Parts: sequence; structure tokens; C-alpha cells
Amino acid sequence: MEIIRRDYPDMPQPAGAFHHSVRFGNMLFIAGSTARGTAAETGDIAAQTEVILQKFQTILEANGGSMSSIVKITSFVTDLREAPASGEVRRKYFEGNFPASTQVQIAALGTPDLKIEIEAIAVLPD
Repeated sequence: MEIIRRDYPDMPQPAGAFHHSVRFGNMLFIAGSTARGTAAETGDIAAQTEVILQKFQTILEANGGSMSSIVKITSFVTDLREAPASGEVRRKYFEGNFPASTQVQIAALGTPDLKIEIEAIAVLPD
């Protein structure tokens, strides 16, 4: 099987040595994403989560999947007290098809305004 590394031109391009996604067979690994480079970058955690999940939706659709294809999410937040607002946005996107999830608090992200980074693993339809 071939490993397919891919970036998406309509998204802010990776600032480091990584790709937006890597696909191996029907497994899709979506790199950690933030609201960097968007209007939500200085917004609250809900606005930042919305932008990130919209990016994931675009990536999944480009690979023949949907949000229900996501089986695992890891969220890194700078303040766990803000996490419930992020959870409300997630409920809207997953509509009951919730993935396994890990959430950890970290000291900081790339810029002081960033409140959350999310990465995901999806299983795409055959």
C-alpha cells in the first residue's frame, strides 16, 4: 500500500515539516490543527474549535469520508475550564457519532491567542 501525504491549498499551509494529512489504506491521520491564519485565531475556544472541525470536514470530504469517519480525536487546550464550550461545537459536528477522545491541558500553543489544537484519526470507507 502507498502512503499518501497531502496538503490542501485552501487551508493555511503547514508552518513546519509536516503535512495536513497522511493516508495509508483506509486510515487517515489528520495533523494537529489550530485556528492559526483565520479570523478565529483571536476568538474564543468555540470559534477556534469550529474552524478546526471545518478544516477536518474539508480534509475528510477530499478523501471520500465524513466527520463520522473519525474514530479518535486528541485535543490540546490551554485552559480546561474552557473545554465545555469546545465540546458543544463537537456535538454539532459529530451528531452522536462521537469518536474516542483524549483532552489534555498544555501550557501554551504557537501564539498566545490560540486556545486549542486538535488532531484526528479516521477510518475511510473502502
